[in-house]
Amino acid sequence: MKALYSHAPSAPVSALRKPLPLSRNFAAAAAFAFAMALPALAQAQPQASAGSGTAFDGLGAQQQAALLSKQIASGELAKLPDEQLLAAINALQPEAALLWAKAEMNRYPEYEYWMSRQERLNGQWQEQPARMLIRYRHAPRQLYAKWLPGGSQAGQEIIYDETQRKDEMYGHLGGMLGFTSMWIALDGTIARAQSNHTVRDLGFQYVVSMLDRDARSLRAAGLTEKFTRAEIVQEQGTRMVALTWDLPAGAPRYYAKRVQLMLDLKNPWPRVEAAWDAEGNMVEKIVFEKAVRKTFDASAFDAKNSDYKF
Repeated sequence: MKALYSHAPSAPVSALRKPLPLSRNFAAAAAFAFAMALPALAQAQPQASAGSGTAFDGLGAQQQAALLSKQIASGELAKLPDEQLLAAINALQPEAALLWAKAEMNRYPEYEYWMSRQERLNGQWQEQPARMLIRYRHAPRQLYAKWLPGGSQAGQEIIYDETQRKDEMYGHLGGMLGFTSMWIALDGTIARAQSNHTVRDLGFQYVVSMLDRDARSLRAAGLTEKFTRAEIVQEQGTRMVALTWDLPAGAPRYYAKRVQLMLDLKNPWPRVEAAWDAEGNMVEKIVFEKAVRKTFDASAFDAKNSDYKF
């Protein structure tokens, strides 16, 4: 406040005694009071957040995962405009997304879902995706899968039950050859001709395990497990958040050189998973169209089920 006093020229005593007009008295007093109050006002005002100004700021990873689950279930997160939504996602701690995914999948021990899948096999991209209905139980690992019309291998069916044969599945091809059912090795030539994965890789739990494996590898290398970037995308007419991990290397050290998950923020599972190799070629794209939590009886994983065509 020294500047208010030190440089003003001396005024005659008569001038000091002459009363100022009321408006000037009020203005001078107000200015003086405001100047004196500045330090106190500065302390009273809340400081701007160093983060993104979201509900996730300042929370630990476990708290963020719980809040993420709550806001997805309520629809609150999906209603945010793009800028606020990205700020919220970017505020997540590196391990928060994985903690959220694990917690959600624990709530889905068995379920039925529909998906489409494309892969690069022997260097060739499958132009026509396979469309599948899958009934899945995680523990013990049991599943039934049917290839649906409109996709490759339509009419094909398989059943896998690790309590019966851990390394084999029972199935038949589609079309004219569908009348013959047989036991097929999970890693055998027939199975590998259709997919780079085994039947045990089906299910949301596999996607979570893939993320967990890469996260552990990144931590062991002293690197962050957080996604490289988040962006808003439109996939099949639906607004989604795409999380992309650019990894130090591709398979087998990591799942792929680049991995992307898309979330529609209205469901507790990933809607799209895609991966690219070190040359930038897409190696797979899986779209999870719909999922329904269910409780199955033994007939769901029995080839004698009258709904099946084994």
